[in-house]
Amino acid sequence: MNAVVRGLPRIETLSQHQQRGMDCVWCGITLTPATAVDLGPRPVKRLDYVTEWYPRACATHVGQVEYEELLAHCADCPTCLETGCEDGARLRRAAREARR
Repeated sequence: MNAVVRGLPRIETLSQHQQRGMDCVWCGITLTPATAVDLGPRPVKRLDYVTEWYPRACATHVGQVEYEELLAHCADCPTCLETGCEDGARLRRAAREARR
């Protein structure tokens, strides 16, 4: 499963296993292929070099974070409550998928 979550912990605060996608970036639980949710590549700058890291999380935390992002988005988005918007629809889909 893949998810796009914007607010992640800073990479400097994570353990090596969390940085490598072996453990959840939020709770540190060890992930398996069946329990891991890919959060997509993220740019990270090391000295003068920009590379990417590939964080992963457990479905419990992804669903919680995306639900919180959905609530924050809908509170600030004037079209979400009336006609809906693309970002709100994406967050609703992601929150539903994470609850499964």
